Amino acid sequence: MHDPLTVAFEIRRPWPERSPLSAAGHQAVRWRIRLHHDCGTWCADDLPHREGAFPWWKPSSYSAFWRLGGRDYYFPSLITVWHREPGGRDSLSVCGRRVQRRDGTWRFARGWRWHIHHYKIQLRTYQRLRRRFLTRCAWCNGRSVKGDQVNHSHSWDGPRGRWWQGERGLFHADCSSIEQAHRTCVCTRPALDHDVYGKCSRCDGFRPFGFTDANLARARDLQTIPHGERHTDTKEAPHD
Repeated sequence: MHDPLTVAFEIRRPWPERSPLSAAGHQAVRWRIRLHHDCGTWCADDLPHREGAFPWWKPSSYSAFWRLGGRDYYFPSLITVWHREPGGRDSLSVCGRRVQRRDGTWRFARGWRWHIHHYKIQLRTYQRLRRRFLTRCAWCNGRSVKGDQVNHSHSWDGPRGRWWQGERGLFHADCSSIEQAHRTCVCTRPALDHDVYGKCSRCDGFRPFGFTDANLARARDLQTIPHGERHTDTKEAPHD
């Protein structure tokens, strides 16, 4: 998948929030605030250390997911600094430079992290406020609320609104499925530009590769929903 963005740096919030996911490890573990270190190719260029030693000097050694007393917590990001590849090319295809480790394996040099002229700054608080008050679903024009957020995109290179405007090209989860279904070819005998997939000359819809009978039935069902409307069966109920 084409993606010109790579995370260069991330500044996390100093206080955590309760995580809905169990992401800090096995349920039997009740306390964990750091990652366990397993030696491998990723530490071949580090200072000599014994097998299994914990590299406390590395910020990456500390997980954003903590488990305290058997409960999982997460430190959300406040600021994310992205590196955008010039020309919209795939991430690190231009700026990335591969160097060889001492053990013969290869890795990307970290010089690309300091390409300030390629930075894209993401302020999470501003993004949440913008999405809450300004962004509207591109299908139903509905708001983004907790439990029913407008955060699904169909393209990395979608249209961008001004900073004081809502984000464009975003959908609710169910609206995204409905919109894609309306663009899908559901013809009984499609005239595709490839054998089993591609654009149909009969309806101008697109038939994805590996499209099954179940997918076809689902797309036909979603196409019965009028433009701009939502189906109560596909909408997730908001939760507090």
